[in-house]
Amino acid sequence: MTLITDIRTKFFGHTLDFRIRLFNILALGGVIVSLFTVLISITMEMWQTAAVAAFLVVLSISLILFTQKTGKYRIAYNVTIVTIFMIFIPMMFFTSGGHRSGMPTVFLFAVIFTVLMLDGKNGIFISFLEIAEYAAVFVFAYLHPEYVTHFDSEVQVLIDVIFANTCVSLICGVVLYFHLKEYDRQREQLRIQNEKLTRYDASRLTFLTTVSHEIKNPLNAINLHAHDTIEMMDEAQIDTQEIKKNQQIIENMVRRIDRILMDLKDTVAIEQGRLSLSLAPLNLEELLVEISETYFGKNNTSGNKLVLDLEHNLPLIEADYARLTQVVTNLLSNAIQHTKNGVITISLYKKGNEQIAVVSDNGEGMSEDLKKDVFHRYVSSGEEYWRHGIGLYVCNQIIEAHGGRIWLESRLNQGTSVAFTLPDKSG
Repeated sequence: MTLITDIRTKFFGHTLDFRIRLFNILALGGVIVSLFTVLISITMEMWQTAAVAAFLVVLSISLILFTQKTGKYRIAYNVTIVTIFMIFIPMMFFTSGGHRSGMPTVFLFAVIFTVLMLDGKNGIFISFLEIAEYAAVFVFAYLHPEYVTHFDSEVQVLIDVIFANTCVSLICGVVLYFHLKEYDRQREQLRIQNEKLTRYDASRLTFLTTVSHEIKNPLNAINLHAHDTIEMMDEAQIDTQEIKKNQQIIENMVRRIDRILMDLKDTVAIEQGRLSLSLAPLNLEELLVEISETYFGKNNTSGNKLVLDLEHNLPLIEADYARLTQVVTNLLSNAIQHTKNGVITISLYKKGNEQIAVVSDNGEGMSEDLKKDVFHRYVSSGEEYWRHGIGLYVCNQIIEAHGGRIWLESRLNQGTSVAFTLPDKSG
């Protein structure tokens, strides 16, 4: 059974070009037909026909092996058409009963093979040339019957006609079956590609809408507070604290746009397979403390309280400092954006061969539908976009590139917890 599977894959597999598979089918069919012709000719003592058929068996097998080894199928097509169809088959016509035999059906087989194997005008021209040659052979045999070796009885004629028609019909049926099967397969592939294109188009529109929404909000805030600052500068008594507050908000909005653009750049890199890591020994506890102090010290935290629950003295891990900073910043940004006057907790602990970091909040939470797709691109949460639909997607790709995992637990109006793991090779 394994041998049959190997032969089917090697000579008729879907990875092969369609014409190559057809050639192998037709060549194998030719071998089978020629073998039976040898046997029948020997039985009927038609030695010339048996000799020609035996030669065709050897030639057909040689062509199959030659093309399998070299891949030069066009040479095989031309050799088959010129040598077999235009020389030896006409010879067999005269040695196998002429038009009162199965040879006219074999002529039909030759023309079909030629049309299927050759491209465009070449196929049409050569097939017409074959038809003209076969017509000339018929006429010559009719005018000079002495050159035709006839069968001894009508029974032999009947057997030969039935045999030729059966073989050619089977071969043509198999070819037609494969042709229709290939057509159905390509049609299914086209349908799948069309569905993908439709999804990509919908994703593109969602992407543009989401990014536009995300960038527009901070730009509006920058414009509003910059305009407010200009107006305050014209006042008799300048409120420096209010101006400083405006400038801090503008700085925060610029940082937010910068994160959006960074995520967009990483999304392109991920899709093109160019997401690279610069691994180095890293203390995950120190990184989490550094990011939380920096983020909560310089940003508007919407009245939220930060709680750190970090396991101390954990071993160093191999990780990309900049990429992990990007992940934790994204998670903190999400938590702050969706939590007002609540508690945001950053946890870290070791379990087995992994270090696990968790950023949790008691804010808005997510719906069940959103949770299923939250690590996919361009996902939004209604009017409030969950970042810009690609932040968590990028986080997921970065963590997976480190050999870790990321997951999320959330309940609507009860909060969200996002955890990720990183390999700890210390044991």
